[in-house]
Amino acid sequence: MNILELSIHCLVRKRTKSILLLSVVFVTSCFIYAGWACKSANVQTQTEGKQALGASFRMEENEADRHDRTAEAIKKLGGQNGSVDGSHIEQLESGDWMISHDNSFETLQMEDIETLAGQEGIAEYNVTTANIVVNPVNFVRIEDPDVDQHSDLLGVSLRGNMEMRLDFDVQNGNIEVNEGRMITSEDKDVCVISRELAELNGLMIGDKLEFNDRKKRETSKVYSAEIVGVYDTIHKITPIMYGDSYRSENIIMTDLRFPEKPQGCEGDPLYQYATFWVENVDEYDTVKEQIKKADINWKRYDFLDNTGMSDTMAENFGDLDEMSSMILILVSVSGAVIISLVFLFWLKSRIHEIGVFLAIGKSKVAIIAQMMLEGILIGCISFTLATVCAPVLSKGVADYLVGYQVKQQEEQREAEKGMTGGAGVAEYESEVVGVETKVTGKIILLSASSILGVIFIAVSSSCMLVVVQKPKEILSRMS
Repeated sequence: MNILELSIHCLVRKRTKSILLLSVVFVTSCFIYAGWACKSANVQTQTEGKQALGASFRMEENEADRHDRTAEAIKKLGGQNGSVDGSHIEQLESGDWMISHDNSFETLQMEDIETLAGQEGIAEYNVTTANIVVNPVNFVRIEDPDVDQHSDLLGVSLRGNMEMRLDFDVQNGNIEVNEGRMITSEDKDVCVISRELAELNGLMIGDKLEFNDRKKRETSKVYSAEIVGVYDTIHKITPIMYGDSYRSENIIMTDLRFPEKPQGCEGDPLYQYATFWVENVDEYDTVKEQIKKADINWKRYDFLDNTGMSDTMAENFGDLDEMSSMILILVSVSGAVIISLVFLFWLKSRIHEIGVFLAIGKSKVAIIAQMMLEGILIGCISFTLATVCAPVLSKGVADYLVGYQVKQQEEQREAEKGMTGGAGVAEYESEVVGVETKVTGKIILLSASSILGVIFIAVSSSCMLVVVQKPKEILSRMS
């Protein structure tokens, strides 16, 4: 009887212990599968209430890449105060660290936008800035008299567009310009204001509004923009942050390059969104695939389609990749420990069998090889069963992890409610509408390698019982 036949015979003969070991390895295999699948999961998100109309795509900053670039800047400075790559790091008297970024760090790159805009099948495109809070100089903003303005930025929001008619609030029908006209790409130093702001200040088409840096109200340069239109609010625009600075009536539309001037960042724009419209709706999917092949730094961006859906790799959604890695480590370590204990229990009940093998002249190496083969056979069966269950389990684990992250984000938003700050980045919240996991050939290979590794470590460690004992000791324990 060769070693394979002997291993199969031993597994069949000890059914209860084999089933116990099979169950442990099966559970370990399933979660290892899930861990690898979650690392390559796609998270579909949908922007709440502000979906672009028509066959279009939208590009925006990727939060995970932003986090990575911040960490890289901190590393470059080596724990010292300073500035590098648009990041500014300063240690406060309290000992805490304050990190801020230039517009150059946050903005979408215009050269990347133009690369996508030049792809075949794209009819037109628009670029939109973040909402920049600035100080109103020669007019007053709209305020709620019953609200304490102490924590507010005490300004108005400027939003620049290359073409105002392509702004998402115009496209969605939230606002309409019924007096004057919209802003075009040819305009410079112009603005469109809300009906409420115009009536409060007695403003008309042709008047000029003045703005300057809200942080240097008394000393910074004042810039003026001519009013070319007045918009009516059809559907209330949800403020992006708490405070009257962000209320919809205080949003002033401008040409693309105006907001950076009163912000004190002239020449350093902050582009937050770029939207691209497809020429032929029937070729929507073809154009989308072609765009994804464009030679730009895709890691820096999220790319959404016209329904607000985004395929974002796991590493682009919070800490999903990190959490998946933790699952793999925990499952692998705990699996190795549990399988070792089960095998140890198994070996203790096979002292008589091992003694017989030694008595007939079988070497320890041959005995351990048989044990290892038995473990591999168990692993192969468990792996096959786990492969069948992997898609469902992986989807469930990924859904749970994403749901957990969403809950954490909601709790964080609640904790930060009532606070203002930043430069008006982060316009709209995204809702997770689905998580897609695929068990690819690569995942199967990685999972198989991981499971075999766990089994090898577990069997090797448990077989130390045989290695450390002398044949005479083992034979003396035979009943």
